[in-house]
Amino acid sequence: MTLKSKLNQLQNIGINEEIRINKYLPVAFLYFFFNSFLLPTGLLYTAILTPLLLLWLYQYRTLGHVWILFAFLIPFACVHFINGVNTRFYLISTGLLFTVVVFAVCFWQFLKVCTTLRSIFRKILIVNFILVVIACVVFFFPSIRNIFWHVSSISTGLEKLPRLKLLTYEPSYYSLLLVPIAMYYYLKMMFLKLSNTVLIAVMITAPLLLAFSMGVLMGIPLALAVLLILNLKVFFVNKRIVQYIFLTICLLVIVFILLFFFYPDNPLFIRILNLFEGKDSSFKGRAFESYQLAWTILNEKSVLFGVGLGQVKVLGLELWRTFYSYNFSINEVTIPCAVAETLAVFGIIGVCLRIGIQVFLFFRTKVYSNYYRLALFIFIFIYQFTGSYIMNIAEYAIWIMAFHRGIFEEFDEMNILGKKIIKQKRS
Repeated sequence: MTLKSKLNQLQNIGINEEIRINKYLPVAFLYFFFNSFLLPTGLLYTAILTPLLLLWLYQYRTLGHVWILFAFLIPFACVHFINGVNTRFYLISTGLLFTVVVFAVCFWQFLKVCTTLRSIFRKILIVNFILVVIACVVFFFPSIRNIFWHVSSISTGLEKLPRLKLLTYEPSYYSLLLVPIAMYYYLKMMFLKLSNTVLIAVMITAPLLLAFSMGVLMGIPLALAVLLILNLKVFFVNKRIVQYIFLTICLLVIVFILLFFFYPDNPLFIRILNLFEGKDSSFKGRAFESYQLAWTILNEKSVLFGVGLGQVKVLGLELWRTFYSYNFSINEVTIPCAVAETLAVFGIIGVCLRIGIQVFLFFRTKVYSNYYRLALFIFIFIYQFTGSYIMNIAEYAIWIMAFHRGIFEEFDEMNILGKKIIKQKRS
């Protein structure tokens, strides 16, 4: 098959997918829209449905991957029980981690068998925007506002800021769910032809702005910037990228000027100013205090192997109350940063394994050969140091997509650069 025919095939995939009946769409909608709806915080339908997910995996003979991953926990568990643990919390957390591992293996298998991911992304984009419009209407009805919106203190001067969470349990998690879809369409705008560009840009960007998760709002542009810096040759083969960068910069300058003169006390300016002054409680809690508290907890047991699953709540209750001068309940004791939580739970060895596995899989699966996978990898690699947590399935979904070969081949480096070569030969 020639490169020309391969590119035509990739461009026509979306049309072919529409004809097929998408049997995976209900599951995708459950994961994206309803996974935590009407459930207690921390509990997901994907966890409740673990037995069914195991049955689904059984037909593909991939159950062994679940137990292989858990084999890594055996040395840590031995050390943890020798040092002493609260057995109840340890077993509950291990059970929750088991459901996360099962989901991760299922998601990997899903990407292998699903041929309609582009269609699923498109339908999620449309339904999500419809729900966002509904949420904006509901915002003006305080009695039901909390269905779609979350009001919390995230920074000095922003003590009661409403942020969009849709039907999830909090805005940051909702934003992280959007990242793979947002990255797909942003890259499509940059590298490929996309109809209704302005409308799609609004449909993707508006929910992210309303959710106001600074980790995601800063992480996506940073990931795209690093992607382009690492692949400077695309500037010379794709003029659209230069045009979009210029238009984006101009738009941001215009928006900044308008906000500065007509709405200087807007939440974005306040939060950016607080970030520079060290007054942003959310960012400081995730990027700095998380590591400080994790290290304090770590020293109570084993610096190398950590304190064990579920033990942060037990050992950290009084520390949290003293540190924040607030009467936390035991279920409120969390470390809102994946790397910091890994440090507390699994120690220095756990953090080294975490980063080491990521680097190994980066080269093993040749993430750098596909711009979409590379953009996701850059984003989530940075994000893990300032947010998320070790049970976050939205984070694992991004990692899996980054490491999954064959996903969105239209973003393969050879196809992006080869497309320009074909045009040059025609001219």
